[in-house]
Amino acid sequence: MHRCVAACVMILTLMAALPLAADEKCNAQVKEAFSKQRTSPAFRMVAKLRGETGPVEITAEYVPPSRMRQIIVAPGQSAPLETVLVGTRAWSNQGGRWKELMPGLVHSIVAQVREAAVDPPKVVGDFECLDKVTVDGKEYIAYRSIEKPGAPAKASLIEGPVRRTIYVDPNTGLPAINVVKEQNPDVTPIFEGVYTYPTNIIIEGYPNAPLVKMR
Repeated sequence: MHRCVAACVMILTLMAALPLAADEKCNAQVKEAFSKQRTSPAFRMVAKLRGETGPVEITAEYVPPSRMRQIIVAPGQSAPLETVLVGTRAWSNQGGRWKELMPGLVHSIVAQVREAAVDPPKVVGDFECLDKVTVDGKEYIAYRSIEKPGAPAKASLIEGPVRRTIYVDPNTGLPAINVVKEQNPDVTPIFEGVYTYPTNIIIEGYPNAPLVKMR
């Protein structure tokens, strides 16, 4: 269970990573959108991740700088895995009672949450501007990662080179959708995250929960 907590937080961190530029203007606009996200009072990401045994659903809520709630639903789980971080303490629950996580794992979660929701966005790739795109009847400004020649597939589930598309709300300047997929239009995205910015997210800890030791 605890490995899943750390691994899925890392997945969220990687999916929030940003590109470095071939088109400086486009890259600057993408970076500005995610930088603006990090100054929001709170935000939520609801994502689907294509896994080896089936789709994984992840809901992550952030109240920067140090509060996070994450719910993971994956094939084979007996119940959703929920993790909460408040400051320097974290708790998890999977169909039973809440348990406090060991400091070693909490330290890793804190670092990854800071990278995903607080620290300036990292840069790992190139983007091009797609101008305005309509998705489900709503208009966005879209940016697509630029594939490097000869880029290999990195996993058995991936059918060829992949590209990331970021959709930004033109009214707020905030990221709205983050999609990673192969060029084949018939293939389910490897990752698809939708961002919203509710103002009523409340994240509290469970200070009386027992400490669970790593196995």
